[in-house]
Amino acid sequence: MATYEVALVLLVNSSEAVLLQHRDDQTSASPNQWSLPGGHVEPGETPEQAAHRELLEETGLRTGELRALWSGPRPYEAGFPHTVTVHVFRGRTDARQQNVVVGEGRAMVFVPRDEVFDRDLAVTTAAVLPLHLGSAGETH
Repeated sequence: MATYEVALVLLVNSSEAVLLQHRDDQTSASPNQWSLPGGHVEPGETPEQAAHRELLEETGLRTGELRALWSGPRPYEAGFPHTVTVHVFRGRTDARQQNVVVGEGRAMVFVPRDEVFDRDLAVTTAAVLPLHLGSAGETH
């Protein structure tokens, strides 16, 4: 069984909307579901460096400081044949929807906080958001 690390970014804008990626059907991880942007940690890269890189690659956005929120094993998902350690970071941005570039997936959307849980969320995103969404708007 393959083992790897991924870094995800819980990015909140000044309207307190959360950036979510609508994943396409060409991925083995959570196809057609909504997820936090992120991806693999490359060799020689820290999880925080990966979070910054993936955010830029997938959205065209940069953020300043990222705060580590959670690290742990990816929640179990039937049919997913990998062992994954997930690192979740929180960041803030002044970006609006028109600033977002879709670098990967079907869409990348700032979703109002009260609508986030109306989406078909990927298993890791669904597990992590309830723990941290309430504090995502804090300034650090």
